[in-house]
Amino acid sequence: MKTQRYRIFDQEIELRSDHADTLKMMEVMFRRFAVTDKYGDAERYDVLTEVGGRAGIHTKDFCYIVEAPSLLTSLAHGIILRHTLAQIRSHLLFHAAALSRNGKGIIVAADSGCGKTTLTLALVRQGFQCLSDETAALDLSNGELAPYPRSLWVRAGTHRVFQQFGWELPSHQIGLQKSDRTTIHLDSTLLGNNCQPHYLIMIQRPDEGDERICHITLDSLPNRLWAYLQANGIEPVKVPSTEGFSEFKAKEVHINKIYDACEQHGVLVLNVEETGVAPSFYEKRPQLQEIPKLTAAISLLRYFLGSYRSVLIQDKGSAASLIQPLVKILAPVKCYQLTPGKLDQTVEIINDLC
Repeated sequence: MKTQRYRIFDQEIELRSDHADTLKMMEVMFRRFAVTDKYGDAERYDVLTEVGGRAGIHTKDFCYIVEAPSLLTSLAHGIILRHTLAQIRSHLLFHAAALSRNGKGIIVAADSGCGKTTLTLALVRQGFQCLSDETAALDLSNGELAPYPRSLWVRAGTHRVFQQFGWELPSHQIGLQKSDRTTIHLDSTLLGNNCQPHYLIMIQRPDEGDERICHITLDSLPNRLWAYLQANGIEPVKVPSTEGFSEFKAKEVHINKIYDACEQHGVLVLNVEETGVAPSFYEKRPQLQEIPKLTAAISLLRYFLGSYRSVLIQDKGSAASLIQPLVKILAPVKCYQLTPGKLDQTVEIINDLC
């Protein structure tokens, strides 16, 4: 049994585990959050290979039994991260890239699968500093954009795009390698510090008619959960499974509700795959236009992390209560909508702007 401690903004977590792969994954992904001294009370998570003969993930309120041991590492990572982000009160967290240049902060918000990591690495090549490729954190006490230096997952598609332009990835070290992606640690000189945000760029996804659809895989799908999803307007559609698990499709906008419903019913979400953006979308010429701050704030809230289980929302009563502090932070920020195109031209537009 080994213990690891991490501090993410105002939350401290303690991981106790006898599972080497889980310990390695957390150590690689969150090594810059690791702490050795106890700053305060820590939320404890136990990830064990033997819970009544089966693997399990223990949180303060629940024990998740994992029937497929090969999935223990990814499930533990997801559960610990979702629970931790939902407890953060010190910062507003958004699913967005965050960078800086000459001490000026830039937020780039986009849906999953739209290439935030690829764009982040391309901008770092141009002299930008990386705060995060996936989480923009705004300090509620002073409005600063804060680093979230988790390691970067670089997918095979990013490598292919860089090869097309004859580019090398910025200076880095490799953490973990898998068949379709690699974990990298950017050189510390390429990482940014706390700064005031100056630019917010909302990447406009293609007009695909209906909302994006996600393919969700569960370890089981009891009738009570299916009835709950249908009764709460999620409109899931079952699809055939090839791996022996339960699978269905639902609109991306309902993903947080699906996670919460599954936790309430003791069901594990094994995988979520969002529909990708067609490659032709990135063959156009990128276009940038300024948008009103209120429009930008409302759009950015769609990317808020923590879902409605966030303590910030529970304290205030609704997600709408976050608009006022967000608009205040964005008051000096220039807000834009970007229709992306070819990567080199998109980088050029952002480079000229900042």
